[in-house]
Amino acid sequence: MAKDIAIKGTKKEQDSFTEVYRHYLMATEDLESRLTDWNTKDELFRSYIDDNNWPYQSVVFDPRVFTIIFEKTARLLAHKPKGRLVPREGGDTLGAKINNELLSYQWDDSERVDNKPLIAKWATMDQNARKYGASFALALWRYEERDKRVWFDGPNFKPLVNRDCLPNPSYSTIKNWFQHRDYLSIDELERVNDAARAKPIYKNLDILRDAVRKEASAGGDTRQINWQSRNKSIKGLTDYLGQDEVFKTIEVVTEYRPDRWITFAPKHGVILRDIDNPYKHGQIPVVMLKYYEVDDDIYGLSEIEPIEKLQKATNALVCQYIDAINMSLYTPLKVRNTGVKMHTLEFGPGKKWLMDNPQTDVLPFETSTAGVTEFVSTYRFLIGAMQEAVGEASSMVSTMVPGETGKTATEIKDTASQRLSRDNFNQIYLSEALKKQIMFWHSMNQQFLFSNKKEKAKVIRVVGRDAIRYFKEQGLDEYGLTEQGGQFLADLADEGITNIQPEQLDETIWAPVHGAETEEGLVPKFRMLPGEETGELAIEEEDLAGNYDYIPDIESMALPTDEATAGMKRQLLEFLKDPNIAQKLAQEGYALKAKELIEDFLEDVGLKDAEKYFEQLPEGGEQFGQINQGGARGVGPSQPGLGNGGNQGMEGGGLTPSPAQSPKLMEGPPRGQRPF
Repeated sequence: MAKDIAIKGTKKEQDSFTEVYRHYLMATEDLESRLTDWNTKDELFRSYIDDNNWPYQSVVFDPRVFTIIFEKTARLLAHKPKGRLVPREGGDTLGAKINNELLSYQWDDSERVDNKPLIAKWATMDQNARKYGASFALALWRYEERDKRVWFDGPNFKPLVNRDCLPNPSYSTIKNWFQHRDYLSIDELERVNDAARAKPIYKNLDILRDAVRKEASAGGDTRQINWQSRNKSIKGLTDYLGQDEVFKTIEVVTEYRPDRWITFAPKHGVILRDIDNPYKHGQIPVVMLKYYEVDDDIYGLSEIEPIEKLQKATNALVCQYIDAINMSLYTPLKVRNTGVKMHTLEFGPGKKWLMDNPQTDVLPFETSTAGVTEFVSTYRFLIGAMQEAVGEASSMVSTMVPGETGKTATEIKDTASQRLSRDNFNQIYLSEALKKQIMFWHSMNQQFLFSNKKEKAKVIRVVGRDAIRYFKEQGLDEYGLTEQGGQFLADLADEGITNIQPEQLDETIWAPVHGAETEEGLVPKFRMLPGEETGELAIEEEDLAGNYDYIPDIESMALPTDEATAGMKRQLLEFLKDPNIAQKLAQEGYALKAKELIEDFLEDVGLKDAEKYFEQLPEGGEQFGQINQGGARGVGPSQPGLGNGGNQGMEGGGLTPSPAQSPKLMEGPPRGQRPF
């Protein structure tokens, strides 16, 4: 146990340290038993051969393992996912769309934390799961201040190094507790809070700082004490973590439980944090990705394990073949030393060898050529076995000899079908892991995004064409008459005053139908940015209310089947030419959206920003500010959410000034209901 460590702190802290240190030792013992196997898999992935223990003169690695894993990752994670939230209890369609855009914005914004796109983090998760059997990531809220200002305040996703993950080895899933080891500086512990939007809450830092100061190691705790970086040693590099005398590192381990978080320094016997789980979702905030379950082991089956020996046999076969070729080019000679002048044995044009009997004194060493002649068939067998093992081909759907060219169209189709079936199986597990991350983020948004009650709204940028169109269709960018404004114009109409210009209307009369209080004042909930094809969406706390479920669209991340998709859209374009189809759709109350279909088709063939190829036609006969014969001007078509007084008693006149034409707003109208 911890008998060799001087445990510091109060009696309660000492008891907590003893408890988590038991878990630390148990998980570390399980981890150490896996390291040798993981090092072998890293060597195969990195195409590494140890020259000192290799029986052949040729050192050639056939990089099948790297290619297999890399191509599988590229097929599954080629694009940002296009999943969506769907409303459940207390949720609504508009709220789902708003939360979906918020999550999409946070997906892109998380790159600021470590300068790594989130899709690249998921690629790391995918490759680790394929190499080691499982991979892990933390989904935490990150609040960080720089220069006494909030620099980052939002959810984060951090893939973990498998050698620093210490899960409970008693179960095949994350249960009861999960420990993660990190190497942090005192400065980081003083500056960052990964639990909530609040100041850092680590304690006993003075004790820890004093313990580090007294250590003989100049740079603090090193990673090499726990495990050697095989990836660095393969390249002959030095692991410098723990050698910086300015920013000394401390091994810090956090045990996450459903109800409690405990952070401690195992080498120094100090509890740094012992708090209740700060998240309302009440779960261990760890996302695990595992493609192939194996009984009761928390680490599933590695993608490399079924082909490990086949890869080594392939390397040996290739090197053996190259050695045989070299042997045939530079055949050893059998020389009778008593009949040959040894100093005359020189290779080159016109060289003369002096010997007694040329027929017997120098003879070539004869070797068997059986290995060379059997190389092609043996190599094809090994490669075919590897392809079947990883799902790239299958003898159940093709009788083609592995390695031969000239496959028929049927065999190519069968091979692609076999590959897609394995990818589809992987997508099931990938989608569940992605769903868990998004639901963690959504739950934390509900809890922390508006924890500062002084903030009434947060503005995010919206770039998706579909999202912009949806928010505009819902009227979130519209202006309309307030209840007070409707009465005011009615009174003016009674007095015969009808020549009112838009600039004469103040914000008590003409205001956003759905406004949000921001630093600028009351603004429309959604508004297009001038000169750009993007918009700004103001999110308020009430938008996060309700329950939602996330449906991941993993297929959107995969490489697209361009031919099939383009063919279908081309067929839809042909439908537009058929008046019978248009008539039948009209009878059912529908019509093909020609503009959207053409936009998608143009972007599929490589023309980006297809929106710029279309120009909005002016509405016939309708001019801004037209006064009706009936008197006061209304807001044109019925404006949703105007309250009780909006358009009552008003005749439509089409008055819809843009935000740029409207006066500066100071006070907004009563909030209407959402337009569903």
